[in-house]
Amino acid sequence: ATPTSRIPTNNQCTSNNNKKKRRYVPRSVVASSSKLHLASDTAAATVANEFVKPKRVIMDDLPIVFVYDHCPFCVRVRLALGIKNVKHTLHFLANDDVPTPTSLVGKKIAPIFKFPEDDLVMAESMDIIELIDSDERFGPTNVIKPASGRTDLKEWQKSVQSLL
Repeated sequence: ATPTSRIPTNNQCTSNNNKKKRRYVPRSVVASSSKLHLASDTAAATVANEFVKPKRVIMDDLPIVFVYDHCPFCVRVRLALGIKNVKHTLHFLANDDVPTPTSLVGKKIAPIFKFPEDDLVMAESMDIIELIDSDERFGPTNVIKPASGRTDLKEWQKSVQSLL
């Protein structure tokens, strides 16, 4: 199905009592219209270039990523592998599984990246991402941009940290 085929028609968007029909318009149509304008579409268009998915990287021995499903650092590594389009094996660890991570890196931590081709096992999400983004075996290098260093974002995070 094409993206436009998922957009409801006027008949599909009527309320139960049939008083008023609502029409859904794709954001691309809204952004290109001279009468209708959304600020978020304009900001998105000026901030980033269009993402081009790199060629799929499939190794003979797939890298293995050990993760906790609730861990934001694990999500960071999974996101990097997805952006780089690297096929990998994902191993979810149970929260009370101490023996697996301890046998791999000496302590209960995640994410853990196991790269059989180099007989390498490593922890720490930023180190894993640096390896993935700098090694040509994982596709084009320097695809993932470094941290922006914006202090205003860090200040905001600190201000709302107690609310989370």
